[in-house]
Order: sequence, then C-alpha cells, then structure tokens
Amino acid sequence: MFLVYNSDILPETTFQLSANDRAFQYGDGLFETIRYANGQLWFWADHFARLSAGMAALQLIRPTGFTAETVYQCILQLLSANELTHQSARVKIQVWRQPGGLYTPTVNTTNILITAQSGPDFSITEKARVAVYNAFRLSLSPVSAFKTLNALPYVLAGLYKEQHSLNDIILLDTEGNVAECLASNLFWFFDQTLHTPSLQTGCINGIIRQQLVRLAPTVGISVSEGLYQPAVFSKAEAIFCANVMGIQWLRYVNNIRIDENTSSSIDAEKLLNSLFAELHR
Repeated sequence: MFLVYNSDILPETTFQLSANDRAFQYGDGLFETIRYANGQLWFWADHFARLSAGMAALQLIRPTGFTAETVYQCILQLLSANELTHQSARVKIQVWRQPGGLYTPTVNTTNILITAQSGPDFSITEKARVAVYNAFRLSLSPVSAFKTLNALPYVLAGLYKEQHSLNDIILLDTEGNVAECLASNLFWFFDQTLHTPSLQTGCINGIIRQQLVRLAPTVGISVSEGLYQPAVFSKAEAIFCANVMGIQWLRYVNNIRIDENTSSSIDAEKLLNSLFAELHR
C-alpha cells in the first residue's frame, strides 16, 4: 500500500517519523476521515472547509498550493496507486505542526499525511445496546468542533464500551447534557422535530450532522439544536447516530427501550428514511 506524505506518494514500508515529531509528543494536530464511493469523495467541500477551519484554530500554516482542488486530485492519485478507485474506501488526512519547541512551538508549518484503505459501503444498521458514559466529559473549547489528534475521551469511552459489552456509548458534557456517540453524532426524533446536541456541548461538528441539519427542512422535518439531559430519550420516537460511514438506529439506550413497533415510531422512521435518502441525491 502507498500513502502521501507532504505531497509525495511513498510505500507505507518506507514511511518514518522522528521521535521529536509533535504529533507523537503533543498530539499537536487534527484529522479528517472521508468516504470515497462511486468515483467521488463525498461531501469533500465540507470536509476541506472543516479541515481548514481547524488548521486556523490551531494556528497551522497551510502549505503553498494546499487547496481543495489540489488535495482532491492528490487523493485520487493515491486511490489509483492503491487500486481503490472502483470500490468504497476510507480516506484519512492528518495535519500536524512540524518539530520545534516543547509545549510552545517554534514553527507553525505543517506535515500532511494522507492514507487510504478499502472500507464498507454507506449503510443503515442497528445498535442494540447503548449506554451513557460518565467518567470523562466533554467541554466546549476553540477546537472541540474539530477532530484533533488528542482523542483520549473517545479512547477511554471505547474501553468502557468494550468492557461492558455495549454496541456504542453516549458521552456527556460537563453539565451532564448528552453530547455525541463514540464516533458519530447523536439524533432523536420527537413531535415532528429532529433533535441533536448543540456544538456548545463540545461535540464534533460532524459532516453528516451538517447535511442532516441542512436537509431536514426539505422533507418537512424541523430541527432543534440544544442542551438536553439523558432523560429526554424517554420521549423519543426514534434515536440514531450518524457519521460519514453510515447511520445506526439505537434500540436500547441507558435502560430505555425505544420500541420501533409503535405507530409513532414507525411513522418517525419512515420520515427519517426519506431524509436519509436525500444524502445521496
């Protein structure tokens, strides 16, 4: 397999980083994960916009020629080199500050790594057992909306999920409001309205989250972004989580069963499925 490092396509086996690299020493960077399918990078403009905003928040200097079009073409070349152009793939862009300094950096120039591997098609599935995770809470910060290289809250939540044989986990903010799932944004439907946690909780500003919030009104669904305690799930007609790789219905959340067989839940899922269909138009 091949990767791209600072615009050069290299075999993975030859790629090396210094022990002084700031990604390793300080987690001083961020990343994007993009879905490639049917010959295109899905929602590429939104991914590049979020990546650019994150770089600005971290005061990282974009390399000369680092534009949406040049990076897009670079990714297509990498997919071709890895013989992935005719299947679904998962592309990851990592950007971090070049070596220099301790906590205080001496440079703001960047290293860029792009990798690609085969991935599943976008799918709609179910998760049976989901619970709230209390031990490590999220908070709003200048970088909380981006995917930074410091992922410890999600690592620890992932360990808790595995230790308790759960299918997913719901993280809270410092005030006990629901924020997001382990690797996806959280949504629930009630009273003809799609609800999702506000970015004020410290949740990621997910790309599919952006699409769903934008598209919902086009199929007759109101959207509410706010601060909600976990008790709100008891009124939900449907609950799901979503990221660029797929959507998962949540059937059992924190000892609350979401009964998909009631008439209101069936109607809610029909309406939401019409919304999901808009993602691929």
